[in-house]
Amino acid sequence: MIMKKNLLIVGATSGLMISCLKSFLEKKYKIFATYSTEKSLLNIPKNLKKSKSIKFIKLDFLEEDEKILKILKKNKVKADIIINAVGGSFGIKEYPYSLDNWRRSLELNILKHILINNFFLKKMITKKFGRILFFSSLAVENTNAPIIYSTSKAFLENYVKKSSIIFGKNNILINCIKTSIIAAKGNNWYKAIVSNPNKVKKITKQKLSVERIGIPNDFIDFINLFISSKNKFMNGSIVNIDGGAKLN
Repeated sequence: MIMKKNLLIVGATSGLMISCLKSFLEKKYKIFATYSTEKSLLNIPKNLKKSKSIKFIKLDFLEEDEKILKILKKNKVKADIIINAVGGSFGIKEYPYSLDNWRRSLELNILKHILINNFFLKKMITKKFGRILFFSSLAVENTNAPIIYSTSKAFLENYVKKSSIIFGKNNILINCIKTSIIAAKGNNWYKAIVSNPNKVKKITKQKLSVERIGIPNDFIDFINLFISSKNKFMNGSIVNIDGGAKLN
């Protein structure tokens, strides 16, 4: 009998992850899905909320480390696979002189993810299986991107490359997908398509060689491969799935 794999989605109410949930259920994962606010949970379709294979857990990344770990323990979260889908810039575009802003960005984009990974890594080592997936952004290379966001994502990418070397021998494969312009339910690009479709079309034609905006279906099969046992050799990779972005 093949045991169900435990899948922890950190940030399950992000637009891309909402679209992936149905696919993950079809793969027979036992899913632990975190959300930050009751409002964000409204983005999840009712039929998915009712699934017995998904346990939704409220988890705010701005909480103290001890509280986050306590929530994981209280909800008896298990994770053979972790998808880290929380991130953002807090809308800060200029250089932030306040270290508090830097700390918040690092907490949101990488440090809390490391905290959660560390909580499960020892058991993954014992089981000789683990798959961890992150999401980064072309902001890392874009000289016009907000420094606070691009620096945090650069930290994330370096963590992926270095940690994959440490844990690869234990069949724990750690990878990252780097994205560009995606319209997924609830995100800003999704809203922009509704409010100003012509502007979005113009931007994507200028910025992406495929000349259209990305949608969740462009990613689902890749994500399923990265996190599955079928992936036996891709490790420490930062994979661009970005529509052929034109960086200059």
